[in-house]
Amino acid sequence: MKKLFYTISLLLICNMANAQDDLLNMLNSEQPKKPIPVFATFKTTRLIAGQSNETVAKKHLNFVILHRFGEVNTGAYELWGMDQAYMRFAFDYGLTDNIQIGVGRSNVGKTYDGNLKYKIIKQAKGGSPVGVTYYGNMATSTTEWQDKTIDNFFSSRLTFCNQILFTKKVNDGLSVLLAPTMVHKNLVAKNSDANTIYSVGVGASIKITRSTRFNIEYYPRLNGRDNLLNGQKTYDYLGLGFDIETGGHVFQMMFCNATGMYEQAAIAQTTTSWNDLGIRLGFNLSRTFSMDNKKHK
Repeated sequence: MKKLFYTISLLLICNMANAQDDLLNMLNSEQPKKPIPVFATFKTTRLIAGQSNETVAKKHLNFVILHRFGEVNTGAYELWGMDQAYMRFAFDYGLTDNIQIGVGRSNVGKTYDGNLKYKIIKQAKGGSPVGVTYYGNMATSTTEWQDKTIDNFFSSRLTFCNQILFTKKVNDGLSVLLAPTMVHKNLVAKNSDANTIYSVGVGASIKITRSTRFNIEYYPRLNGRDNLLNGQKTYDYLGLGFDIETGGHVFQMMFCNATGMYEQAAIAQTTTSWNDLGIRLGFNLSRTFSMDNKKHK
């Protein structure tokens, strides 16, 4: 009798365990795991001069100071470029966690620009393997007209940039970027110059320490290589730099061959080359402020 009792009890326990497994499997099939979003693909909204996929958080304001010195090959008389200074101030605001708007002002050409960035697809574990982000801006120079005797139109000074940023955080130590880009200038110097220039930018960010990363970005032009800027030859933009995170600040230091600190200027108006050390030291310094009063309370 005891053997029969133990046998029946064992069978009942096995049946209950199988039933429990079947119930869990049914629940898992009815409630599949949600994709887990991937965060912090890059440290800031910019990789170096070009954009990253990152946007400012909702109701937060990001203030950025961008600075470039002169060319290293100017020699000791110019303190290897340190005597020259080019600057841009920018304010980026998060309308939502996925939509950012911004404005900026550069002393190169006394240029004002406005921009929009929108995260279309987020990279996620169990979801999309890459992130897709749109970025667009419009800029205008406000320097005095060279020839005031003719009709000069405001629209002639407008330039535009449109990008689709494909990004992937491969792991904690490596993030990569691919950026098909279109830059358009309403007015060019010669009829033979291309108004619209196409480029496919590439970039990467490599972790060195917990708060430091090495960055690289390159924007080769697919056309418009014969375009001149004020009679000078133009070159493809290349930048190398470092991100250094210190509390609420992210300090970016770099060497690049572009004076311009917005996309149109960097991609289509770079007049110096790495080949003859026509590069310059520069930095970006960003600080984010919360504008969410409810969060503070």
